[in-house]
Amino acid sequence: MYLSLNCLKDFVKIPAKIEAEHIAELLTMHTVEVESWRRQQDDFNKVVVAKVLSVAPHPNADRLRLAKVDYKKEVLDIVCGASNLQAGQKVALALIGAKLPNGLEIKESEIRGEKSFGMICAEDELGLGDDHEGILVLSDKAKVGQPLAEYLSLNDIIFEIDNKSLSNRGDLWGHYGIARELSVLLKSPLKEAINISEELIKPKVNEKLNVKVEDKKICSRYIAVKINNVKAIESPDWLKDRLSALGVKPINALVDITNYVMLELGQPLHVFDATNIKKIIVHQTKEEASLETLDEKERVLNPGTIVISNQEEIIAIAGIMGGLNSAIKEDTTSIILEAATFNAVSIRRSSQALNLRTDASMRFEKTLDPFLPQLAWQRAWQLIKEIMPEAELASAINDSFLDVPKEKEIEFNFSWLKKSLGYDISRKDVLYILEHLGFQVVAEKNLFKVKVPSWRAIKDVNIPEDILEEIARVFGYNQVPVLLPTASLQMPIVNTEREFEYKIKDVLSGAGAMNEVYNYSFVGESALTKLNLSSDHYLSLLNPMNNNHELLRQNLFVGLMSNVRLNQFNFDNFAIFEIGRVFLNSPGIFLKNDSKNDDHLPYQGKRLGMLVAGDKADEVLIKLKSLIKLLLNALLPKGLIEFVALENNPSWSEKNRAAQIVCLGKNIGVVGQYNKQAASVFGVKTKVAIAEINLPDLMSLWQKNTNLNYEASPKYPAVSRDV
Repeated sequence: MYLSLNCLKDFVKIPAKIEAEHIAELLTMHTVEVESWRRQQDDFNKVVVAKVLSVAPHPNADRLRLAKVDYKKEVLDIVCGASNLQAGQKVALALIGAKLPNGLEIKESEIRGEKSFGMICAEDELGLGDDHEGILVLSDKAKVGQPLAEYLSLNDIIFEIDNKSLSNRGDLWGHYGIARELSVLLKSPLKEAINISEELIKPKVNEKLNVKVEDKKICSRYIAVKINNVKAIESPDWLKDRLSALGVKPINALVDITNYVMLELGQPLHVFDATNIKKIIVHQTKEEASLETLDEKERVLNPGTIVISNQEEIIAIAGIMGGLNSAIKEDTTSIILEAATFNAVSIRRSSQALNLRTDASMRFEKTLDPFLPQLAWQRAWQLIKEIMPEAELASAINDSFLDVPKEKEIEFNFSWLKKSLGYDISRKDVLYILEHLGFQVVAEKNLFKVKVPSWRAIKDVNIPEDILEEIARVFGYNQVPVLLPTASLQMPIVNTEREFEYKIKDVLSGAGAMNEVYNYSFVGESALTKLNLSSDHYLSLLNPMNNNHELLRQNLFVGLMSNVRLNQFNFDNFAIFEIGRVFLNSPGIFLKNDSKNDDHLPYQGKRLGMLVAGDKADEVLIKLKSLIKLLLNALLPKGLIEFVALENNPSWSEKNRAAQIVCLGKNIGVVGQYNKQAASVFGVKTKVAIAEINLPDLMSLWQKNTNLNYEASPKYPAVSRDV
C-alpha cells in the first residue's frame, strides 16, 4: 500500500523540519513496516521544461524530424518521431543521464546518421498517463529551464507499506488511520475525518430507491443514495495527481472520487449508473451465475457469492468489482452511490475463487469498521458537489444497519500493566496513549475501564493484553530496559525412586554387562494363553491399538520373551533387563477429586525384569543368579541373599528350577528357568532364565540399610612391602 505525505498532512500537522526518514522510522517502530519511500521529484531528475525553436525533416528517415530545443542553458539537437511536434511548443525534455519512470535511461545517441542529445517525452514515458500518440505539450505558463517536477507541483513523498504488517488492522488501510497513529507518535492534533453541514446531506428531490439486504450475516450495513445532475467529466488536476502518486489510474471524476475516498478513509465505495435501477438487492447466488465485470471479462460466480442485483440481473460482485452493465458511461447523468460493510470471510472466499483481488476486496477481507460507510459516502458526496456544483441528492439515504455491534469494554489493573510491561510508566502516559488512539478511558485508582472504538473492536482489541500491546508499541518497544531475568534458584526436589532406578541401571549395564530394553505396557490374550495364564483379572483397554495390545500387563515376562524371539537369530548369548510398571486389578494410588466417592487408580507397581539367554540351560540360570547377587550386593553390601525353592512350581518354569529371591529375610521376587513348552509356544528356541523383582520392596530394604559409617583418614601414610 502507498501513502502520500501530502494526504497525511490533510489530517495531521506534521512539522516541516521532520524528515521523511524519521516518519518512516516512527511508523516502522510503532505501527506498520515501511518498506521504502521516495520523493516524487526524484522520478523526474534531469527532466526540464524546454522550448522547441525549430523543426526540420530528417534527411534519412521519413517519419523522423530534427528539432532544436532551448532549455535556457543551451540549445540541443533532438531527433524526434512525434507527429504533433511543432516550433514554439513547450515540452518535457529528458537530458542525458535522466532515468525515466518507465526505466528508460537517456544517453547520447545517433539515429539514422543524426546525433540526438536528449529526448522529448510523451505522457506515458513520464508515467503521467497512457498516451503515446505524441509528445506531452505543456502550457504557456511553463518556464523554460524549470524542472518538470516543479512545473507539475510534484512535491510529495510516497511511502510504501508492507501489506503483511496491516493484516489485522483494517483501520490502517486508509490515510486517516495512519494519520491517527502519527498524531499520537508526534503528539500533534488530529483533524476530523470530514466536516460537512447537515444542509448539504439533505435530499433536494425524494425519488424512491428501494434497498433489500437478504441476510445481515453477509452484509451488516448497506447505504445507498441516488445523485442526479452529474457528469463523467475529467477529474481536476489535484485529484488526478494524488491518485497517480498512489498508483491509481484516473478514469473519470465520479470513479476517481470513490477511489480517492477509499484511499483517504479506507472504506471502498462504488457508483452505479442509475439508469434502470429502481431496486437494489444484496444477496448470495443460489446457483452458478455469470457477470461481465468492469475489466470486460466474463466471470463465473460460484453459489454463495455475495452479489448486488437490480431485480432483473446481477450488476456487481459485492466488495470486489462492479458489472459492466451498470458502469459509469460518458452520457451518465444519474448515479447510485454505495457504501457497505460486507462479510470479510465471504469476500475473501469469493475473491480467491474468482482469482480476482482488488483494492476493495483487500480492504473488505480485513473486516472494516461498520460506522465507516456513513463517513465515506458523505465525504464522496462532498467532493462530487465540489467538482460538480449542479449535482443534487435525489433520494433519501437508504441506510440498512442490520447488525449494530455492541460496545466493547475492557478492564485492567494499572499495577498489572506495569508489571507486565517490565518498566515504569506513568498513568498520564497511559491515558494519553489510549485516549489519542480513540479509546474512552475511566481511571479509578488502580482500575482502568476502557471502551474500545469501533474501528479497533473488529477482531483486533478484545482482551487486556491487547491494550497492553497498544501501550507498549506506542511508548516504544525500544524503551523496554535490557535486564537479565530475576529468578530464585532452588535445589530440585530429590526424587529418591529415580535415583534408585539409575543406580540399578548403572550396576546392571556396567558390571553386569546387560542391555536395557523398553516394552509396551500392553499384552494380548493370545500371549497369556501361551504362558498358561488366565486373562480374567487383567485390566482391558477401551480402544486398543491392535489385538496384541488389548490388556494391561501384570508382569514383564511377555515383553522380555518377545525380545528373545527377535534377538535369538542374531546373538547366541545375551542378557537384558527392563524396569517398568505392572497393572493389577486392585486399588492403587488415591485419586483426589471433587466427588464424594473415594476414587483410586488401579495398582501400578514397578518391577525389575531380568533375562539371560544362551545355549546351555544350567549356565543361563547360574549366570542370572550371579547377576541378581551382583545387583543386591551393590545395593545392600551387608544383605543376606538366599534362593528358596518354590513349593508350587510356576506354569512357565521347568520342574524344580524356580525359586524365591529372599534378601534380609524378605521375599522380593522370583527367578526360574523357562520350560521348553512355554518357550517353543513363544517361538523361542534358545535356553532362557528369567527373574522378576518387586522394585518397591527392594527400595524399602535399600533405604533402611544404607546408613554409611565414615572412618577417619589414617594419620600415617601406608607402607607397602613386596614379600
